[in-house]
Amino acid sequence: MEAESERKKTTLKVNGKWHSTSAPYGNPLLDFLRTELGLKGTKEGCREGDCGACAVLVGRPIKDLGEASGDAQGVVRYRAVPSCLLALGDVDCCHVITIEGLVEGAPDGLTPVMRAFLEENASQCGFCTPGFIIALSSWLAGPGKPDLAGAMKAIDGNLCRCTGYGAIRRAAERLAKEFGGLPEGSGERLKALVERQVLPESVLGFAEERRRRCEAGGSSDGGPAKAYNRRGLAIGGGTDYYVRNPEPEADFSPALLSKQPDLAGISEVQDEGKNWVEAGAAITASDFFASPLVRRAIPGIENFETEFASTLIRNLATIGGNIANASPVGDLTCMLMGAGAVLVLGKPGSTSPGWAAAANTATRKLPIEKFFLGYKKTDLQDGEIIRAIRLPEDRPFFSFEKIAKRRQLDIASVNTAISFIVADGYFTQVRISAGGIAPTPVLLKGAASAMEGASRNRGAAGLAVLARKVATTAMDEIKPISDVRGSAEYRRQMLGKLIIAHFLRFFEDEGIGKELFP
Repeated sequence: MEAESERKKTTLKVNGKWHSTSAPYGNPLLDFLRTELGLKGTKEGCREGDCGACAVLVGRPIKDLGEASGDAQGVVRYRAVPSCLLALGDVDCCHVITIEGLVEGAPDGLTPVMRAFLEENASQCGFCTPGFIIALSSWLAGPGKPDLAGAMKAIDGNLCRCTGYGAIRRAAERLAKEFGGLPEGSGERLKALVERQVLPESVLGFAEERRRRCEAGGSSDGGPAKAYNRRGLAIGGGTDYYVRNPEPEADFSPALLSKQPDLAGISEVQDEGKNWVEAGAAITASDFFASPLVRRAIPGIENFETEFASTLIRNLATIGGNIANASPVGDLTCMLMGAGAVLVLGKPGSTSPGWAAAANTATRKLPIEKFFLGYKKTDLQDGEIIRAIRLPEDRPFFSFEKIAKRRQLDIASVNTAISFIVADGYFTQVRISAGGIAPTPVLLKGAASAMEGASRNRGAAGLAVLARKVATTAMDEIKPISDVRGSAEYRRQMLGKLIIAHFLRFFEDEGIGKELFP
């Protein structure tokens, strides 16, 4: 174990005060807030990111977030995240706002979000309320015109044990009407929210304070960036790791890849005569789905964002970490495989937090379907990480489907994605992926072949025949097992149903539904 004097310090602003701590930077932020700072308003609930009671606002400079931020006007972006799954070192040189910090400067001790909850009787027992308040404050600070649909999406990762959802919905609807005229620009929006006491004044001075404290020496990475990871363990957002390891050892010192600048952007690249969109592995799921470049490469992928975890988790989980977790039923992995993603693998760069400088930073490219070698086993070599994910800019048709016990925030029993191109009236470059039917996510080559080269212009009856053929082929080529999420036969049948659902999504307007279900 490291001696106290040898630990690298983490510097962060919590509410209106800066702190420099030698607390282990690999430990969850939740423990630091409650134990070290005594901020008990941030509740410890499930400790798995499922309940939202531990949510806090985290402010990061937009300039560090790459293309995915989509807002060059703003200075700092504030998002709600579950502090039980967030490493303390990940908020080095960031601004953390807890429920206590929101009321700083509020003359009556209530922000407008809190007042809406109080007057609509949405607080109930109060245990979950801090998380709801944080999530809705984050929603108001985010982009777009506030509306009820956006509010309900923002709190999709918050659970109320008193079944007070009706009152919470009324409070959210009230806020949507009250704040419908907020400015669009991030900087102007933050100022407006401070003026209207939704956010504390401490957000206005953070950017300049951070520049003086963290960037004056030429680095914005702080203490944890210099720590050496003796075990070779890297984590992205931590949303998988901390679920399995809720109380890590005192000397836990992982490489924090979300702090590595060269893994944080989204850009266009050319390689081998093809155009690609390249997303750094440390991009969060929220930024990935929001990226205009990603949406252009895979039209409509944003429609499936809410199929992946919750808003709180998406604000923290990284795309590289989700893939490296190697879940056989990972939703994002299934989407990327169906879209034809290629992984860029290599050593961490010399600026990678928590990692020694790599002697060799050469990279290699690997189709995502070849990355998974067995259950929780990948093709990563010693010291390698996923550096980036490339998406071909030629997938105009894309769909994703999943079946799970709960509508939201649940692991799929079976999931599947499909993409293809229509050229000269024929389906081509068909890719169909599936999860939950093998130890790894897989490409269904037989099902794709059944569709490859078929005529697109065959009418509703012909498309229905093709849909059944592809579904039957998919069911025949898999060998699922039975487990707690479903029997082998259930998985087989569900895969067939989901393949049919893809065709319904693409061709519903042409009457395929009447042909499939006369």
